[in-house]
Amino acid sequence: MKNWNVINKIVALVVILYATASLSAQGYEIKFSTTKHYDSLHLKAYDGKKDFVDLQVLPNSKTVVFKGKKSLEPGIYLLNGDSLGITEILISDHKSQQFSIVEKDSVVKFVNSPENEANQQYMKEMKEYDHRLYLLDVEFREMQSNNLPQYMMQPFVDSLMARAIRIGEEKTAFQQQKADQYKQYLLGSIIKSTVDLPNPPREIYGNQRQMQMFIANHLYDNYAWEDERMINTPIAVNKHKQFANILYYLDAEASEPYLRAALKAAHANDKVYFSFFDKLEEILGAAKSIYRVEDLYIIMLKDALAYDKTDKVRKTRYESELKHLDKNLNGSILPNFNLLMSNGDTTTLYDIKSPYMLLYFQHPECPTCRQVRTKMKDYPILNKAIEDGKIVVLTVYFEKDQKVFENYLKNEANPKWLNSWNYDNEIEKQELFYLVTIPYMFLVDKDKRVIKKDILYNEIEDYVKSLR
Repeated sequence: MKNWNVINKIVALVVILYATASLSAQGYEIKFSTTKHYDSLHLKAYDGKKDFVDLQVLPNSKTVVFKGKKSLEPGIYLLNGDSLGITEILISDHKSQQFSIVEKDSVVKFVNSPENEANQQYMKEMKEYDHRLYLLDVEFREMQSNNLPQYMMQPFVDSLMARAIRIGEEKTAFQQQKADQYKQYLLGSIIKSTVDLPNPPREIYGNQRQMQMFIANHLYDNYAWEDERMINTPIAVNKHKQFANILYYLDAEASEPYLRAALKAAHANDKVYFSFFDKLEEILGAAKSIYRVEDLYIIMLKDALAYDKTDKVRKTRYESELKHLDKNLNGSILPNFNLLMSNGDTTTLYDIKSPYMLLYFQHPECPTCRQVRTKMKDYPILNKAIEDGKIVVLTVYFEKDQKVFENYLKNEANPKWLNSWNYDNEIEKQELFYLVTIPYMFLVDKDKRVIKKDILYNEIEDYVKSLR
């Protein structure tokens, strides 16, 4: 009897293991048939950055079957014939990945895929809304061609605007209804995340800064932060890029509340949070990014370190980054260091007196340093401020090779600037500054208090203009 119980348990275990293996190895099978001629068919997956890359490429035939033992990750996929797009494919979960696609006379239909069938119908209805708006635009252009006086044209414009707003409101209501109807699918999150922004107040039209602030404030109004499937869609990546570019356009002080709000919203899902963080870091925090904004990156690092789902590997890296960045901040006094000047005299940073200083850390032979120096020498506002004794530009070479400094003085140094070398190498030895990228500039006052850390060359003229 005992042996029989043991056999039963073994059989039960085998059944469980087999069922588990079957579920994990369901894989995918997508059948495709078409009346068109293609040389090859491409099933493409999103790479999480900007492109769709080939997952499978098969020669065309009467019926083509894309299949794999491992299920596709939830996200957006594309089916292309040669280089032409045939349709997008939505995958919501690891099950139900066996379906068919039929293309006949340029019409694509899905069989046994309710989500993709719903997506086809949704896109068709969205085209109708876009067509109605297009007809309003045609009507407006026809009216313009009649060369009506302004007083006659204005009522027509107001009427068209009111109709456009009504169509927009209908469209938004439709999207919200569909997002709720398909909320169990990735489709629901896609619809929710692509609802148009609200109409901005008329008084900010034409004011680019206020428009950017409005967009930053509302860009994520409907975004599905809780749905990690969005990571595998270009919708998420493009929205995050747009957000980062707006933050860069605005100054850090104006950007801060929008960044903090987005980071807080992203806490809804740890995978979504780190996907969002990594994209922003790539643009606003990476040392090599031309859009790097240290003040915003510091906010990001502190938020990630306070987030309870940040793992040890990330924490270690973020703590190291923050240790370097969280020094010489705006409002702080720069550390003093020794200098050898172009005339052979030695002095210190503190001994150079001027109402304001643009401190320019560089390697004279660095190509970017040369390019920036070339641009700066022709800045009229900066040159006028130098002539008036309002500001000095101090270049600092901080590595060990004295010949590099001497060659720079002989061939490239700007005579309107003060040019120096940290001859005792204390800047590097004591890590007084975080200079992983050069050129690196500070704008400081007479007390060497930082007005702007990491000032960019295209910001210099505006800052100098504002100095009192």
